[in-house]
Amino acid sequence: MKISIEQPARPVTATTSERITRDNWADEFFDEGFRETFTILGKYDHTESEIDAIVALLRLPLGARILDVPCGFGRHTGPLGRRGYRIVGIDNSPKQLDDARRRYPDCAFVLTDMRTPPAGPYDAILNLWTSFGFFDTREEDLAALAAWADVLVPGGKLVMEIDTLEYFEHRVRNGSELISTQLVQRSDLVGHARYDWTTQELDLHWKRPGWSRQCRLNMYSRSQLETAIHEAGFGHVAFAADFHGRPIDLGSGTVIVATK
Repeated sequence: MKISIEQPARPVTATTSERITRDNWADEFFDEGFRETFTILGKYDHTESEIDAIVALLRLPLGARILDVPCGFGRHTGPLGRRGYRIVGIDNSPKQLDDARRRYPDCAFVLTDMRTPPAGPYDAILNLWTSFGFFDTREEDLAALAAWADVLVPGGKLVMEIDTLEYFEHRVRNGSELISTQLVQRSDLVGHARYDWTTQELDLHWKRPGWSRQCRLNMYSRSQLETAIHEAGFGHVAFAADFHGRPIDLGSGTVIVATK
């Protein structure tokens, strides 16, 4: 399935060698130090309440099949499996999956690319924690959406939790001016972000004693995401600020519920 989307303009001088590419960041970034780093940032503090909200949002019977993509160390996969759902977690990081299998030995975890999910059908697919936009090209990102639609049952739902371009633009301002760099510091953890508003790319460098890694993200606006999701094979697409359906505001992240 070929998917088109309005592409951000690229300056003539931009070259691939100037960018962090997935091949040279993902394998290193998602290592044993990854979880410790984001624990420091408090990113996992509300996991149980997130799972409660996801269960209430999906309203699926116990035994329903769910795909968690990418699953990381099983933060959502494991607890959902323990609640009685038949859930499969997939990830492209052997290190993260080793951790997931140690933590949740009764769950199914598969090492695979987001664009090649295990055969379904699934009643729901979860793509959480801004885990869309990792690939080198937008065509590859959108191929993942089409692959997810292919393995969903008719009427099945895709739930995405993502920080959109609008969110980043709201956060990174000096008055009315968008700034291109940002520094975040939490104790001895330092994060340096570089935003390219023309190409809609975000490069991040996290550093703490004994650990230094880079990652990158293709940023998408809500309208770009809505277009891509529809063209991937989904029908109704709804946007909210959280899993409870709160209306979006400028400072909020975005939860998308798309129905096949």
